[in-house]
Amino acid sequence: MNFRTYRRALLLCFLLFLVHCAVFAAIPSAPSKDIYLADFAGMVEQEDRKQILDIGRELDRQYGAQIVVVTVDTLDGQDIESYANTLFRTWGIGNKEKNNGVLLLIAKEDRKFRIEVGYGLEGAITDGYAGSVLDSMKRDFKDEHYSAGIVGAYGKLTEKVYGEYGAPVPEGVTAAKERSEELEWWEMLLGIPIGLILIGLLFWCLWQMVKLILYAIVMLLNLLSSGKIDIPLDKYIGRVGGGIGGYIGGSGGYSGSSGGGSSGSSSGGSYGGGRSGGGGASGGW
Repeated sequence: MNFRTYRRALLLCFLLFLVHCAVFAAIPSAPSKDIYLADFAGMVEQEDRKQILDIGRELDRQYGAQIVVVTVDTLDGQDIESYANTLFRTWGIGNKEKNNGVLLLIAKEDRKFRIEVGYGLEGAITDGYAGSVLDSMKRDFKDEHYSAGIVGAYGKLTEKVYGEYGAPVPEGVTAAKERSEELEWWEMLLGIPIGLILIGLLFWCLWQMVKLILYAIVMLLNLLSSGKIDIPLDKYIGRVGGGIGGYIGGSGGYSGSSGGGSSGSSSGGSYGGGRSGGGGASGGW
């Protein structure tokens, strides 16, 4: 290797080192407490913050799994995939042996978000499922209902992790999952007149059917009373009576055999050093 080639290789290594340092410089320091939510961009309301922290602590206590929400103002020009992966590995989200961490990263000013999944949970939270969670966040985020969208996504991700361990989902997780699905007051008011109209149409259709049936009965009675239709009722009544008697007589044997057959058949406080392999999904709003 001549001197010129050596100098170029050295320069390239130096540039890569600078890029590496720049990436790490942009990654915020890991929080020392409340590790399940690092809301640097101020997107989560206080009530939702408490709910996320409570759910995160309980999941971590039971299974060592850690789901962490991080909001930042901007990615400083970096792509969100590299940023999320670096942050995940730098902080060490999830258990070191199980690699059961999940990161929900949101860049407010860049209008981007990503779910980064640890190796151990890639079977439970697939790329497709992570994408569907982000899709469900879009409506809330477009309306600037950031807190509702975040806590709803947190609930959906937590539900999957409990399912991975075959455990029942706590009520608090279900409530969080449904948080982003709640309708606003104006949406409910808009739905009231629409619902009343649909109910009115249903009753109108039922009333028309009743009137039609009543009209048919009246017409039939008029025809019978005028003698234009002659129905031999005594003949049909005799047949019906005989049929009923035969049915009652034959049903006794059936009842006895049924009884015999039935009788015989009845009988945290810190991150755990987890790593991510790059699984997950990215999106924007």
